Amino acid sequence: MAGMAVGNCSRCGAAASYFAPSCPNCHARNLPNPVAAIVALAAALLAAGLIALTWWALRGDAEPQSLPVALAPAAPDAKPDYSWLMTAMAECEAEAKVQADAMRFLIVPVIATGIALPGWSPPVIGTLGDAVTLLHSTDTLIGLKNGALSLYPKPVTFALFDPASKTVFKWKAAVGVSALSSRELAAGQFALGLDVPDVAKEIAWGPTLNLKKGSCYWINALVPAPARNP
Repeated sequence: MAGMAVGNCSRCGAAASYFAPSCPNCHARNLPNPVAAIVALAAALLAAGLIALTWWALRGDAEPQSLPVALAPAAPDAKPDYSWLMTAMAECEAEAKVQADAMRFLIVPVIATGIALPGWSPPVIGTLGDAVTLLHSTDTLIGLKNGALSLYPKPVTFALFDPASKTVFKWKAAVGVSALSSRELAAGQFALGLDVPDVAKEIAWGPTLNLKKGSCYWINALVPAPARNP
């Protein structure tokens, strides 16, 4: 059997085990005791580890990590809800009546998805340039709700042209449905325009209308799909 580790007493020099608390010869305290020091250091490290472990456990309870949640797939016959668009139209009309000192527009650029909708053939009520067509708001909503249309996913810029002063008024480019207004414009004849970079390099101008303040004009523009590269 291997013997226990033995050292010498620092006082009398007699043999004394590292594990003995005192010298068996002179009964002096067995210091410095390397084993005791190592044990004490290990105990201190263990205590520190337990404290750290407890702190992390409490921290984990206080700040739980977010876990990914699996989303249930939509039903095959589910249709997108565009009730918010109807609300936006109603709000635009209501605001125009309450604040009659502004000219308001609700721009709804859409694109065909290629999904056929039996019995739905929306008439064109106007054109902007050679490619963009204007639709009735009712037909636009029907197309969106049934998946035949979707909102155009890129920025477009709405513009007006005053033929009397030869002045072009432009708003900031926006993606999706945008509500625009102006208090500076006076009532008069203006040509509608839409700047769609993927369709044309210049603004596509359309019909000239008699616009006035206190009204909300819905511009439902059907943008052609960009040509695919061969």
